[in-house]
Amino acid sequence: MAWHRMRYVLPGAVCLGMAGLAAAQAPIAYPSQASFPHENREAVARHLAEGRKIAGADLEADFNWRCLISPLDKKIVAGVQHDGLVPATKVFDNLYSIGQNAVSAWALDTSDGIIVIDALNNGDEARDILVPNMRALGLDPARIKYVLLTHGHGDHWGGAKYLQDTFGAKVATSETDWGMIESPNHGGGPFAHLVPPRRDMVLKDGDTVTLGKTSVKIYVTPGHTPGALSMIFPVFDHGKPHLAGLMGGTGGGQDSASAHKQITSLARWQQITRAAGVDVLITNHPVHMAATEKEALIRYGALNKSGAPNPFIYGVDKYQRYMGVMSACSRVQLARLGETGD
Repeated sequence: MAWHRMRYVLPGAVCLGMAGLAAAQAPIAYPSQASFPHENREAVARHLAEGRKIAGADLEADFNWRCLISPLDKKIVAGVQHDGLVPATKVFDNLYSIGQNAVSAWALDTSDGIIVIDALNNGDEARDILVPNMRALGLDPARIKYVLLTHGHGDHWGGAKYLQDTFGAKVATSETDWGMIESPNHGGGPFAHLVPPRRDMVLKDGDTVTLGKTSVKIYVTPGHTPGALSMIFPVFDHGKPHLAGLMGGTGGGQDSASAHKQITSLARWQQITRAAGVDVLITNHPVHMAATEKEALIRYGALNKSGAPNPFIYGVDKYQRYMGVMSACSRVQLARLGETGD
């Protein structure tokens, strides 16, 4: 009986084995990089070479991210730029990183209160991340007077209403990007459910926001969004003055029109920041300049032991090269879309 049972079991086992083998040989749907069927390959190569030359060894990682990784491999971007807690950090005497891994938020402390730059994804993050981060650094959120929004994407303004309602902070951005924020569904996606903040202030190109003895100079730099705001403001490193420049969005190239605007804005931004003597790079996403890693060096005091300078201090020339790399990568994106990028 045992032998007969095996006669009828074994064929079934063989069939199952063959089915498993067939399944194992089925094609696997691997994710692929973005493709650009109409790209101008000669122009892509030319602008890649230009960007890599500007980057040199010290900005190679920034070149790789903006020119090659971010526009081509969304899986890597999602893996690196994920929502997650990171320790709050005092980056300069008067500037504090109070955001999370995916998106930055900054607190600029002044004699008469605090200016917050960007407000994370939503009210919960403002309440549970931004505010506790401020308190951990000895900053009283009740002193927030202004929330300046770099642009109208939800991950930068989502928590603004909470800060407005809870602490009476005035919220400000450009006219164009107020329109984005107040539009139905706010562009859709994960931010469609958000309730926008009240329109307290409309900032124009050349405006200055002053609190106490600190002034933030405002420029409208379209490209990443139609009304992205860029800012220049003073920071101090152990009492020594420096000038920080935050461009409201270094990524521009979702389409030909935005890439052209971004290139124009970057050229103007380079002129403005060189004339002003901007020597400190600040971005509104940590991954755009490895800010999370730089902040860890500051927190651990590793720089003090090695005698290295604050890693956010780039110097005027390196700051200009960084923006030059961003411009070259926007030209690369234009060439991927079939243009020359010139």
